[in-house]
Amino acid sequence: MAISQKAKKDINLLINSVVNKYLQKAKSSPRANSGNPFVMALLKDFEPLLHRIHGLKTSMGYEMEKIAEIIANESWGNDNITRKISVNVILPKNVFQEIDTIINNLSNAKTLSNYKNEKNIIFKSCKNPSKETEEHKYEFDLILKNPTKKEYYFLEMKGPDPNTTEVPGAKKRLLVALAYGYMKYKTENIDTIFAIYYNNKSPKPYKNPKVHYYFDPNGGIIVHDQFWNFLGNNDTTFNEVVKLFDSYGKKNKKKIWDGFSKLIDIK
Repeated sequence: MAISQKAKKDINLLINSVVNKYLQKAKSSPRANSGNPFVMALLKDFEPLLHRIHGLKTSMGYEMEKIAEIIANESWGNDNITRKISVNVILPKNVFQEIDTIINNLSNAKTLSNYKNEKNIIFKSCKNPSKETEEHKYEFDLILKNPTKKEYYFLEMKGPDPNTTEVPGAKKRLLVALAYGYMKYKTENIDTIFAIYYNNKSPKPYKNPKVHYYFDPNGGIIVHDQFWNFLGNNDTTFNEVVKLFDSYGKKNKKKIWDGFSKLIDIK
């Protein structure tokens, strides 16, 4: 299904909100400095503009997650999605031990990530639980369920270049989610997905060693159009979202230019 007019309106409001926030920043603190003396020497009159545009790019993750929620609500149904939930996860101690072993092996480059094998290891440990349990609190970005097929998906949403500590943390949360989903829903129809909302190397394939040390390109990770089309249950969702941003930019070109141009001193 295509994105509805109501969803488009809600997405436009989010786009407008983040643009206005950055235009206000341009007005209140127009000068910026990247700290790179060579960049400042070469492009000192334009660097504040580049700095703000970079800030806009890196700060949009939260808004993109909310846009993802709007689309998921519409295509999966409000009753079938859970967003930003904090859970006290109680699992057998041996399951947490298996998770730590997987993480340590990946961190020490002893193994490459193999999503299918990891699922099998987690499910096997859940089927042979130790008597002793552990309890830890985890936050899950997005949980989707397909009640017809009794399938469950746990998503961790990130930009294309997460920092070094974010990736193993996300990996652990998703492995925990795999075990939590199995124990809670009593099914192996659980998938955990590292979802990257755009590919900063497009149209080249997404390649990030920090990510691929921990996530198998052949399973458990979706990037760019795959992510948006999965959320929308439609192979046109990504293009529809891009068109919304494109349309907003064209309609508000003067407002955007008037705001950001204040960052540049023209003498």
